[in-house]
Amino acid sequence: MKTNAPIILLVWGLLWSACTTTGQRAPQGFTYHVEIRPDTNGQLAPAYYVNLDIPASHDLNQKNWKLYFNSYKNPQIDSTDVGKFTITHVNGDLNYIEPTAVFHMDRNRLRIPIRQARLRNISDFPTGFYLVYNDQPDQYFPFTNEDPAYDRLVVPENALAEEIYERNEWLSPLATPDLENQLLPSPRAAKSNGQAFTLSDGSLIVADNPFAGQAAYLADELKKYTQLGVRLVNDPNKAGIKLRFWNLEEEAYQLRIGNTGIEINAGSASGMFYGIQTLKRLILDHYRDGECVLPGIEVDDGPRFKHRSLMLDVARNFLPKEKLLQVLDRMSAYKINVLHLHFNDDEGWRIAIPGLPELTAFGGYRGHTDVPGDHLPPSHGSGPDSASTRGSGFYSRKDFVEILSYAKDRFITVIPEIETPGHARAAIKSMEHRYHRYAQSDPNKATEYLLSDLQDRSEYRTVQGWRDDAINPALESTYHFIEKVITELALMYQDAGAELKLVHMGGDEVPAGVWERSAAVQHLLRENDSFKTADDLWEYFYNRVGGILAKKDIRMQGWEEIGMRRVDVNGRKKMEIVPELRKNGYLLDVWNNVYGTGAEDLAYRLANQGFDIVLSNVTHMYLDLASTRSFYEPGMYWGGYVNPEKIFSFMPENYYRTFLRDDTDRPIDTASLHDKARLNTQGKKHIYGLQCALWSETLIHESNFDYMLYPKLIAFAERAWAPQPKWTTAPDAIFEKQYREAWQRFNTLLWNNELPRFDRYWSDVHYRIPAPGIKIDSNQVLVNTESQALVVRYTLNGGVPSNADAEVKGPLTEKGVYRFKAFHRKTGRSSRAMTVSYR
Repeated sequence: MKTNAPIILLVWGLLWSACTTTGQRAPQGFTYHVEIRPDTNGQLAPAYYVNLDIPASHDLNQKNWKLYFNSYKNPQIDSTDVGKFTITHVNGDLNYIEPTAVFHMDRNRLRIPIRQARLRNISDFPTGFYLVYNDQPDQYFPFTNEDPAYDRLVVPENALAEEIYERNEWLSPLATPDLENQLLPSPRAAKSNGQAFTLSDGSLIVADNPFAGQAAYLADELKKYTQLGVRLVNDPNKAGIKLRFWNLEEEAYQLRIGNTGIEINAGSASGMFYGIQTLKRLILDHYRDGECVLPGIEVDDGPRFKHRSLMLDVARNFLPKEKLLQVLDRMSAYKINVLHLHFNDDEGWRIAIPGLPELTAFGGYRGHTDVPGDHLPPSHGSGPDSASTRGSGFYSRKDFVEILSYAKDRFITVIPEIETPGHARAAIKSMEHRYHRYAQSDPNKATEYLLSDLQDRSEYRTVQGWRDDAINPALESTYHFIEKVITELALMYQDAGAELKLVHMGGDEVPAGVWERSAAVQHLLRENDSFKTADDLWEYFYNRVGGILAKKDIRMQGWEEIGMRRVDVNGRKKMEIVPELRKNGYLLDVWNNVYGTGAEDLAYRLANQGFDIVLSNVTHMYLDLASTRSFYEPGMYWGGYVNPEKIFSFMPENYYRTFLRDDTDRPIDTASLHDKARLNTQGKKHIYGLQCALWSETLIHESNFDYMLYPKLIAFAERAWAPQPKWTTAPDAIFEKQYREAWQRFNTLLWNNELPRFDRYWSDVHYRIPAPGIKIDSNQVLVNTESQALVVRYTLNGGVPSNADAEVKGPLTEKGVYRFKAFHRKTGRSSRAMTVSYR
């Protein structure tokens, strides 16, 4: 079905007034909402009105104000009012609007037409509006969005709704599989044995000496989630739960449940821990009313990849310590063993470093200031208040040691990422703040850790809009800074009883033009004949950083670019692989396989040339990408769309086979991938592991964090831990059938076992509920869902569906504009809206 495009224009006026009566107003009456502006054909266009309600006590006709907001979609005043306002880009995603001499506002509604580069979904709208008067630059007036989910906007999506319907049709739920096929992530082998064992209050845990810590952990977990008062004893002749040392490889385990008891065998503490996770999952699912009857099962298990990583970006928007610890618990439950912590970027530095207090006192806060040097500017909708818990915050040294210790106890390695040389504005400006603090009293202290040439006049602009975020590689103080930070981090690891074996040094998205007009760089180029241009300092920088790490016996990890260099090809600069850098032993996170860029096979080319790589493919592994192309779905989309099925379908050794759609969600010409590099036998040995990544630009609210992370993380765990599925090597003739059966099984387990466990034990985790599918066929509106755990409610020519609205119980026949949401039958939580027009 094609979208009935003119309906967008028609229904807007009918529905907005009906939908705006419930919005809460800001304390001082400063509120706003967005109004979409379809083009002349009724299609959704990258244009909209921002309607701001101004209290009567404020007179904007004085023309002495600026309206600040965040957007890096190149916002412009649309032609309808281009003479009344101007937009100025400040830096990054911060802009402001100010009135011209001809501006005039009637009553208390300020209406601003904006046109920008793109508008595909709600995350493209500007955020973080606040008003500042020119004669009171230290005061601000933030606006509250009346419709933060933007679901009062009416955008029919007939074509997408029908695609979802068709997918749901072949996803009709299976009966819950037999016990041996119920475990996620899937084990190497499992079989039922027809026996059973009852755990009750007073049951015993008997552990061999190497596993005393794991025995205590199991007892604590059972106490937390059940009333089973298990006891630890040293008598190996006692029945109960036995944790035994056995000669198995690292992380592997065997679990046996039978009539006489429970036995977990492992040859390592990590293997025992993962065996306990499988046992705990069975206990939680079978525990009822103080007793737990466990079905008999025999499991032999171990991981497919040794490096199973989740990257969390806590720099763009901060994640409190308590929430991070919760994530570590969910990671360990699904046997994910690496947390790649992206703790610094242009918008924030999040770990306190002794001796460099400016990094968090300045770089740990964002907010409006009329005095340069107080803190970083607002970004990603964090607003003008520096006390905002999303834009501002950091982990104290004590906090970070606690995080490391908590992770260590769960066999999770924390890899800190010190983003360099680009994406480093928070560090750069913090050290400039330090410079100005000590410039007069202690010049040596002022320059000791300086990261920028203060006279640098280089001109560049990053993808995110920053003009000053690249660390200068020609300054000795740069390397003093890096060594200082690494030294202090290593001491924190030591205090947590952990080892710092890997440090991620960033390396991505450094734009052309950096350093070219820096006197310090020009001096270094003159002193070294091997350097021809500023681009040559890329390898120089990483050689110096690598030396610092090597002295501490730390391996360097980085984004793929640290194994590459920028070269000039026919007057255009591009990155190319530098094979001789293999000798440095870098571990490369390879993210770029965006269709049409020429980098689709970059990961395989690097692995084939001998680089150890972690597959972090944006097309399948970036969790911050929107789940569908729906207007109502939050998230990025520059690399495509990522939902649990997309992650589940990922084939590490041949990802072209399930690389089916481009960044606009259109089918790609798979023939265009035929000439791309394939992974050879040697290359397969260099696949170090898999990584999924959750960047936080769009995670303005903490609830968005859960929404983007779960249940995608469960699909990632399946792909990183479970053995290679049979469907991945199936002949073309039966590939689709085998794949669908495997996905159907996984999705059934997701909704029958995994998510009900969240609802029962971790109900504060608000995972994503998928929107329903809708199909208009034979003069009927047909509706379905991904799971029988969901019920669909709707409105017709009305507002946003709620739990009080009518339930879909069969085909609908009345014509009009339907708005649907899926609701969880038990929790009442809902999906995003799905709108269709039936005329």
